Amino acid sequence: MKTLRAGICLLLCAAMLLPAAGCSYGAGGYRIVDEYSGEGSYYIAFRKGDQLRDYISAAMKELATTNTLRSLSVKWFGENLISVKGDGDALKALGEEREQRFVTVGVDLGNVPMSYILNDGYLGFDIDLISYICGYLGWGVTFYPIDITDAEIELNAGNIDIAMAVPEADLSEDFDYSPAYLTSQYVLVARSGSSIRRRGNLKGKTLGVAVADQDVLYQNSSFVDSLGSVIYQTNTDGLFNALMLGEVDGILVSSVVAAYHMK
Repeated sequence: MKTLRAGICLLLCAAMLLPAAGCSYGAGGYRIVDEYSGEGSYYIAFRKGDQLRDYISAAMKELATTNTLRSLSVKWFGENLISVKGDGDALKALGEEREQRFVTVGVDLGNVPMSYILNDGYLGFDIDLISYICGYLGWGVTFYPIDITDAEIELNAGNIDIAMAVPEADLSEDFDYSPAYLTSQYVLVARSGSSIRRRGNLKGKTLGVAVADQDVLYQNSSFVDSLGSVIYQTNTDGLFNALMLGEVDGILVSSVVAAYHMK
């Protein structure tokens, strides 16, 4: 969390501490106007008791000792947001030979920049990440489109072996999870040329939020009550399009998504 907070603070104020209000930073045509909530990291979900979690988590820890994960983060977000602690002996500690296999990975193709489709090809940070992990293990990988809000349903149905980019707010005791692999938090974003420079400027205005993040928005009922209206989008790419077109005055997104669009 310290790394993420320091990075956002540098963006916001060219300082190492975020002031209580009023400081903003613009890049890529957008401006972060305020933090909204605390840590909201991303996890990989597995069926309960599936040993697949142990191998994928161990491979991810070993890759974290190299420059692989850091480079992926910088490629997609412009900075290192990796939160996995490195362990060069993580796989050895499992003490078992692993069988060759293919892993069916559930990805939400509306979750730019984590996973999306372009010219019939799968792209995104999560696509690269799990491809590196499975390649490191000597496993093949296939991708299966899901809605991230249905990740548990898809896992229980056996349609997928794992689900990528499960937000911290959606963790359930009925499933197992990898260590958090990306550190994130939620921020409010406006167009850089707009008059929205702090949270209070959104009073009476229209805010956009992804359907999957509406629970995060309503954690602050007083802020929601101050808004003129809330518009929901099915994915974060649609949120930035709506913001760019002036259909909304501000949006609520994770800092990971904001970093991608503002790098």
